[in-house]
Amino acid sequence: MAEVQAEKAGTPIVVGVDGSLPSLRAAAWAGLEAQLQGQRLHLLTSCALPPRSGTSVPAEAEIEWLRADGEWVLDEAVRAARATAGGSVSITTELTFELITPTLLDRSARAAMLAVGRRGRGGVAPTVIGSLSSAVTAHAQCSVAVISGQSGTDPVSRRKPVAVGVDGSPHSLVALETAFAEASRREVGLVAVHAWSDTSGIALPADRRPTDEALLGRWMAGPARRYPRVEVERVVRTDAPARTLTAESAWAQLLIVGRRGRGGAPGILLGATTVALLYAAECPLMVVHGRPMRN
Repeated sequence: MAEVQAEKAGTPIVVGVDGSLPSLRAAAWAGLEAQLQGQRLHLLTSCALPPRSGTSVPAEAEIEWLRADGEWVLDEAVRAARATAGGSVSITTELTFELITPTLLDRSARAAMLAVGRRGRGGVAPTVIGSLSSAVTAHAQCSVAVISGQSGTDPVSRRKPVAVGVDGSPHSLVALETAFAEASRREVGLVAVHAWSDTSGIALPADRRPTDEALLGRWMAGPARRYPRVEVERVVRTDAPARTLTAESAWAQLLIVGRRGRGGAPGILLGATTVALLYAAECPLMVVHGRPMRN
């Protein structure tokens, strides 16, 4: 196996990998993120068999095949991560026979971030989100990055801005702070998006727009002072937030949102906009939980 085990110090970025192209893109994205944050990177794969009826126990030969396949997955993930992380990032690996989703959720309590592909080996189409990515995004105890068609690590993508959805809710303000930090690390601009109404196709009072632009400016005032070198573009739309943010994701290297907005009920883990973006975002999506990650 390429690089293994042991190092316990530091808070890692943890990546769930299964050998699928989206998961290898997640490893590449996380390698770059680890380099930018100065974190170590931990790559995790599971060789657990899905639950099946009966009491049959896997044969020794089957276990060894699964182990060999898992080691191949980790080798490929290390190569993908090292291509973007450079030599300064410490990369560790872990092969487990426990189920991947509860294992990642357990690791999230001690991780700087989780990263996963939008879908895994069982995915059928690019627009399909896997059960792993949806479950991890909803239940993780840290922020989660979901990587779709593009990893955002190529030279063209890295010149694009970071985009963030803001609606004034506590979760979105944490996402805004995180987005400033991410844009600062990447030395790119920030596009702050406020879709102030879920109403679409109805003529709305024109005099409301300046008020909402002023609100956006107020929300951004603190982070803008802390990150004075980040150039900011403000986008205010009278349209559904999910549709507006999906459109912006086509021009961004990273889209950042809170786990839910001001319209979400207290018991809801993920807001409707965040769920929609898990399916539709055209660039890597970071769903922020808890405190922002600053420089």
